[in-house]
Amino acid sequence: MTGPPHQSNSLRLLSFDGGGVPGLSSLIILYELMKRAQTQLDLPNVPRPCEMFDVIAGTGTGGIIAILLGRLGLQVEDAIEAYQQIIKDAFSERKLSGEGAFKTTNLENSITRLVVRQTGRSDTPMMAPRGSGCKTFVCAMQADNMTAGIPILIRTYSAPENDGPKCRITQAALATAVTMGYFKPITINDSGIGVTYIDGGMSGNNPTAHMLAEVGQIFPDRNISCVFSIGSGHLRPISLKSKDLGLTIAQDSERVAQEMARRFQYTADVYFRFNVDQGMQNIGVTNWEKMPEVVSHTQQYIKLFEVTSKLTQAAKALATPPAFVPAKQLNIFKALQSCPLPSASFVGQEGVLTQMDRCIFDDTGGRHIFVLYGLGGAGKTQLALKFTQLYRSKFSEVFYIDASSANTIEADLASFAVHKKSGKSHDSAIEWLAGCQERWLLILNNADDTSLSLQQYFPPCSHGDILITTRNRQLISYAQGTNAYCQIARMALEDGKKLLLKRSRVAWDDVNDKLAEAIVTELGSLALAIAQAGAYICVHECGLAAYLDMYREYQGELLEQYKDLTQKLDDYQWTVFTTWRVSLRKLSPRAVELFYLLAFMHHDRILEETLRRACLKISSNERVALTEEYLIVERTVIDFLSAFRLNGSWYRPAFFSLVTEIRSYSLIDFDPTSGYYSIHPLVHSWIRTTVGQIHEAERRTTILLALSIDNEFGADDHEYRAKLVSHIDALSTEFKSDPNIARKFAMVYDEAGRFQVAKSLREAVVKADKQILGVDHPETFTDMLDLANACLGNGELREAEKLHIAVLEGRTRVLGEVHTDTYRAMAYLALTYHDQSRHQEAKVLQVKVLEAAKELLGPEARETLLSQLALATTYQSLGRLYEAKSLFVESVEVQKRVLGASHPATLTTMHNLAGLLELLDELDDAETLAAEVLQARRHISGEDHPDTLSILGVVAGIKWRRGQYEEAAKIQEHLHETQRHTLGELHPQTLCNRANLACSYQSLGRFVEAEKIYQQVLEAKTRIHSREYPDMTSNISNLASVYSSLGRQAEAENIMVEELAIRSRTSGDSNTPIMAVLKINLAELYVKQRRWKEAEVLMREAVATRTAIYGSEHFQVKLCLQTLSEIESALWRESVMKYTYYLVGLFVALLSIAVMCS
Repeated sequence: MTGPPHQSNSLRLLSFDGGGVPGLSSLIILYELMKRAQTQLDLPNVPRPCEMFDVIAGTGTGGIIAILLGRLGLQVEDAIEAYQQIIKDAFSERKLSGEGAFKTTNLENSITRLVVRQTGRSDTPMMAPRGSGCKTFVCAMQADNMTAGIPILIRTYSAPENDGPKCRITQAALATAVTMGYFKPITINDSGIGVTYIDGGMSGNNPTAHMLAEVGQIFPDRNISCVFSIGSGHLRPISLKSKDLGLTIAQDSERVAQEMARRFQYTADVYFRFNVDQGMQNIGVTNWEKMPEVVSHTQQYIKLFEVTSKLTQAAKALATPPAFVPAKQLNIFKALQSCPLPSASFVGQEGVLTQMDRCIFDDTGGRHIFVLYGLGGAGKTQLALKFTQLYRSKFSEVFYIDASSANTIEADLASFAVHKKSGKSHDSAIEWLAGCQERWLLILNNADDTSLSLQQYFPPCSHGDILITTRNRQLISYAQGTNAYCQIARMALEDGKKLLLKRSRVAWDDVNDKLAEAIVTELGSLALAIAQAGAYICVHECGLAAYLDMYREYQGELLEQYKDLTQKLDDYQWTVFTTWRVSLRKLSPRAVELFYLLAFMHHDRILEETLRRACLKISSNERVALTEEYLIVERTVIDFLSAFRLNGSWYRPAFFSLVTEIRSYSLIDFDPTSGYYSIHPLVHSWIRTTVGQIHEAERRTTILLALSIDNEFGADDHEYRAKLVSHIDALSTEFKSDPNIARKFAMVYDEAGRFQVAKSLREAVVKADKQILGVDHPETFTDMLDLANACLGNGELREAEKLHIAVLEGRTRVLGEVHTDTYRAMAYLALTYHDQSRHQEAKVLQVKVLEAAKELLGPEARETLLSQLALATTYQSLGRLYEAKSLFVESVEVQKRVLGASHPATLTTMHNLAGLLELLDELDDAETLAAEVLQARRHISGEDHPDTLSILGVVAGIKWRRGQYEEAAKIQEHLHETQRHTLGELHPQTLCNRANLACSYQSLGRFVEAEKIYQQVLEAKTRIHSREYPDMTSNISNLASVYSSLGRQAEAENIMVEELAIRSRTSGDSNTPIMAVLKINLAELYVKQRRWKEAEVLMREAVATRTAIYGSEHFQVKLCLQTLSEIESALWRESVMKYTYYLVGLFVALLSIAVMCS
């Protein structure tokens, strides 16, 4: 009987692939190998692997196996039991939120318990005591430096160079096994420096090549007798029909296996590879409950004739090795990689390909360097490969270089040098290219490392062309030629739909076209995401509609699930989310913090101004938060912003430094024309899932936005706040719990015309004020006033009046009658009266407020000007048009000088003046002024702001006055649809515009449509107010006119007579414009009925009213006079006819008498 072999010069090597649950199969295979080795060596017991092998290596969960067998020295049977328990503990409980789907602590605790059981302590180091026979290492990746694809080896022994971290066994196991997406990465502190590690499988899931390289380094003078590589199972055939574990990883494992087979093809019985090839299709990385199936499928695999024969041969080689390979011969060059073809699914990008063609083949001679930059997954590499395919014939040579790190560049160039027999170093390749006078193309793909200098790899010559793909926008500095760089962002919509349908193998029809458009839009038109979505649909045969529903519900989770199913576009190893994780981990902590701050805003129209204003605010020592949870976060944000200050001012270079760092990975974009930053929508939705404390992160953004909002009312301040609406909308409503923040955001919504939202926030603020400050506190009154104004803006006039009266009475009681705040309350109450058509009451208050404002604040103070504007508006409503015009003109001149031409208050006054000029028939001036205001409103507030829509209504009114009824109706139809959604069906502005639309329809002869709208408007106003509401008169008058046009004279007369009686009873002044209209319309009805005398009386009253209001030269007065003249003529004719008839009758009677007498 012999013992386990320990030859002094012969090395036996064992490596384990990663694989999660299916990795159990590798232990079962090893157990079979150990039993056969027991037979070959005639041992009483199955030997432990640490007694049979000199080096054991693993990656991922294969790394855990390597530790169990090599460092802890377990028997295979014990390792099988321990591995099953670890897998169950790790994957049986899913996390609800945070980074990773499973709890790293569960995996850590399970491994720790095993370590304690085997060693008696939890902190046992990975480094084994000297003299330990079996050397073990596991592969891990530094999360902050993954582009090179080179793992860190965590060893049980010391290495002469590139030594790994010194850590505990548990830490080593976690470092190799915590796969991105499944577990939170682990940070290991080594010599006082914390380094974060993730799954070693990210560098390749088969560690055999790394094991051979390691052996060549630490045993340069030893021979290798056998190499055993055990996989975790072919989890699917290499096709799109697989369903669980990553195809990418599986392919990588087999690629390395094939490379090893070629390396040892001329040396028999040295290299052995075992991997279950059937039955694992439905077993995923985390499906721990399917471990019995793994056992079953592995046993079936072992029973195969070729496998059992191979196991027997392997056991013989392990016991009595028939061949040896010197370790130093294992360090061979990487095979030269040929330029791959683009994906068969490649579509579109004709514009970029044309740009590349014109740049590189511009007939100027010399070198051209073209840079394709953009977000990971945008399709840069595919575009480079497509260009190469199209123009391959124009180049003598095309060299495809992995430029993800200096190591990969130099390795590829060295392989190229060997291939060309010009040497063995990268310098030799560069010299060869410089000396080659033919036209060659050098593709430097994935040059994303911001610390890498590519210039050193450019051949020192003036010929040859270079094509660079990168996420780092800074590399455009290398561009050489006309239009020699291009950002690759979103695919064109049509191209995206074609790619999706092509990858999903779904036939085109109208329905699928719309579904494809929706999916492409949801995915932000990102090429890799679209391709992966198509592959998922194809594999699961779920159809476009089902996928869209699932994506909208699960989003990122769905993308992560199918990450390993896709047939890669360009041998791309990661999902789109993984590429972004890699980029994110390379950012500095401050850059990450800034990115998270921006990520909780809206993804578009992000402003540097927000940070500048917030940064300057912190110098005032003003705190925006009130509640504890926001106060804690505010301190953090202020500390962060402090770095952007220098000598009390905004230090822009510090901001640019961080933004440039983020932009270097194309995670954020910038439009120099607009000055806005933006984040791709898919990145925007993904980045929030990477935050550990999502609520705290959102609060930080909330504080940042709140800090940037002040109570200044300059034009720039109004314009800035208008741009914040979408960013506040992107937040949850949690901020309502903090009154101070809610107050600031309510002001933004107020100015944006979002009155319903503003009202909701104001209500929360007032409620908090009353509880914290008390009912009679000045700040409570201020917030109540703001709430009343929100109600006013929202069209809730009665509620607004009630609140305004309460504030006025409260301030009079607490502050006195002659206090500026008391006058403010009076001014806003007057506005409410005005909107209720209680113009006389409004005028009385406004005259009093204006006089007080001039005395207390000065004639040119902002609030004085606003008071003057309010009074002018009331004068207009009262028909005192020339007085109103005088005040408007005076106010505009002062406001332009004091506030500026683009200030919202100035624009409001100009708006009102334009409307007044329309009434006065000064249409040219009105049109010019309205166009100026409309342009400014669109720029400052946007197309859908109530103020923009209101001035657009004035434009429509001017067109109506000019007789351009069709154009007026089109504008009013657009207004109606917009106001319905932004303000609501029953908002006063919406109802007013609907009535104007009906008026245009009436002028166009569309009487039935006009009648329907007038009736709907009247019903709505009656429901909101009452039948006696003053604003009803114009609608009643117009409806009566429609009735008359339809020949329904009696109905027309009835409603007008009724309305005239109501107004005479409820209004103290019958000489208003609307009363004149009512009398004119009733008079015209009487004319149709030939009731000339009644018509004359009404028309004379209307002429007097309009002459007093507009002056004798106004067109409306002239029209009334013309109508009155016609009525008087008709009366004269009727009178003449009566007298003629009387005289004729008299003559006939006299003649008859004369005849009778004669």
